[in-house]
Amino acid sequence: MNRSLLAVLVLCLSAAQLIAESDVTKPNVIVILADDLGYGDLSCYGAKDLATPNIDRMATKGVKFNSCYVSPVCSPTRAALMTGSHSTRVGIGGVLFPRNNHGLNPSEITLPELLKNQGYATAIIGKWHLGNEEMFQPLNHGFDYWYGTPSSNSQPYYPALKTYADDCVFREGYTRDGIQKRETAACPLVRNNVVIEVPADQTQFTQRYTRETIRFITENKDRPFFVYLAHNMPHIPLHASEQFIGTSKRGLYGDTIQELDWSTGEILRSLKELKIDQNTLVIFTSDNGPNTGKGGSAGPLNGGKGSTLEGGVRVPFVACWPGKIPAGRENDEAITGMDLLPTVSKLAGGKVPSDRVIDGKDIWPLLAGQPDATSPHQAIYYLRGRGVQAIRVGNWKYRTATEKPAQKKQSKKVAIETLHDLSQDLGEQTNLLDQHPDIARRLKQQMARFESNLRENLRPQGVANER
Repeated sequence: MNRSLLAVLVLCLSAAQLIAESDVTKPNVIVILADDLGYGDLSCYGAKDLATPNIDRMATKGVKFNSCYVSPVCSPTRAALMTGSHSTRVGIGGVLFPRNNHGLNPSEITLPELLKNQGYATAIIGKWHLGNEEMFQPLNHGFDYWYGTPSSNSQPYYPALKTYADDCVFREGYTRDGIQKRETAACPLVRNNVVIEVPADQTQFTQRYTRETIRFITENKDRPFFVYLAHNMPHIPLHASEQFIGTSKRGLYGDTIQELDWSTGEILRSLKELKIDQNTLVIFTSDNGPNTGKGGSAGPLNGGKGSTLEGGVRVPFVACWPGKIPAGRENDEAITGMDLLPTVSKLAGGKVPSDRVIDGKDIWPLLAGQPDATSPHQAIYYLRGRGVQAIRVGNWKYRTATEKPAQKKQSKKVAIETLHDLSQDLGEQTNLLDQHPDIARRLKQQMARFESNLRENLRPQGVANER
């Protein structure tokens, strides 16, 4: 063989080997997001009437965070996770409903898009809820594959906006001929923008999502992958498969949690069997606090879903990565759901966008257990709707809101202003506003400055044509 040709061949083989080796160093990432699961709904966070051994095992083999913050409701948390920015900054201030013609702007740069640029296979298994029109769907936001629901399992959808598979399963009296005549229809199951079952059999959500996740990671085990497993449970209406009905001490709500735990265990087991667990970061968390009226628990925290009290925005966060995240640690430093974008992007060898404000921070030093690592957030801001209701700096939390007074029989909302030392009063029971007016004033001013800056750096929501 010609020597020059041989040299070129050797260089090509060396380059290919370097590319392959670089891919090996990029971790697989699985983010498991429960829907409405509360701070007190896992046994590793103190639940006594639920058994969650697989998630507990994740905590013993990795790290459990005690102060992870998200939005008080669903769509904003998902927007923040995808963009690394406060939901209000990207135009998603509240829950999206079928009648809305807006969603996550296609111009936003999402976590899966950043990972695709680094050679990742990307999938969302489960609930999206960032816009119902096709332009807002996950395949237009960096995902290669989608299997799940457009929004919450309680929400209907507009049949005319969807395409139906030739073998679509129609249930509960729905027919192919009749579906397009309906103004709205019950929650569907979708694969890659195509409806494959309507209404979806919600008793099978967790089972199906688990199988789809394992199939995807098996098919992509030889390349880096990102799976966003966004469960529908335990959002109402509650459903569990037959094998989990009646297995918990907390009724149907508890059954759904224990099935989520089983699902997590199956995925972890599959990673080990495929011999890729040593190169896979797995995170389990929730989108907001619990629906306390349906069986959910915020544990020692006050409030629940929809509130900027701690119970509405502080959620479980457990992460494991054998050999990279030291086992058996508990961390009290404050982190947020927005932090996943900059953290995971950096681990994958990428960079966060520099042409826009990214509110999330790199929390890898905390995950990795680096000595003296502290929260990268100088303050935690609690957003609800289009406004900022509270701020936490250190252990001090200042909050102002208009709501019904707790434990008082009146329907009229009143203005509430509180100051709590969370290190001494995690349940937010003792208002220290009168004792420390100087601290309250300082925090209020800092919150106002942040809100002003937020308003100056808003990005537009996506808007579809009017129907």
